[in-house]
Amino acid sequence: MGKLPDAMAVAACVGSLKRRALVKRGDAMERSKLTKLDYWTAGTALVLAIDLLALPWVDFSVGPFSYTSSGIGSPDGFLGVLALLLALAVGADVLLARLAPSLSVAALESIGRGRARLLAAAAGGVLVLLKLLLHPHPSYLGAGCWAALVLAVGLVVFTVRLGAQPEAIASRGSGSASPSPQAPGTGP
Repeated sequence: MGKLPDAMAVAACVGSLKRRALVKRGDAMERSKLTKLDYWTAGTALVLAIDLLALPWVDFSVGPFSYTSSGIGSPDGFLGVLALLLALAVGADVLLARLAPSLSVAALESIGRGRARLLAAAAGGVLVLLKLLLHPHPSYLGAGCWAALVLAVGLVVFTVRLGAQPEAIASRGSGSASPSPQAPGTGP
């Protein structure tokens, strides 16, 4: 029997065929469509999600005993879980809005995608702040709590700036810009 092809070569060949198929159909997701602000917004949402999952929010020790909890742990873990879901939703929506602009969410048609994204980021920030305020004593708060507060504010700021971009303003409402009016006498 012949020698089997190298796994890396097969993976590269399959990946190349998939890219060609996507380009031929016209559904290619090009990263060149993403702006720096898109990267910053999605990145901040991802780092906030990692903060809520992994970094210590509560750090309490008495003698040989210690207790550490993440942002989705107690106390008030449900606030952290909701903030996590909102951060992931904002990051995913930023990427999908650029990479797959034809994809629309029917539930967001009435208020617009940018406004919904801003409301989700603001709600996530309020949940992070509420989780911070509901802790029993500030001296027990860990580094993850303070970092999440800064990240939540950053996510709201980036989302506001993203909504103020000219192409975002032009595409409010139905997701496409309205045609420009024609000058008198130049019509068909």
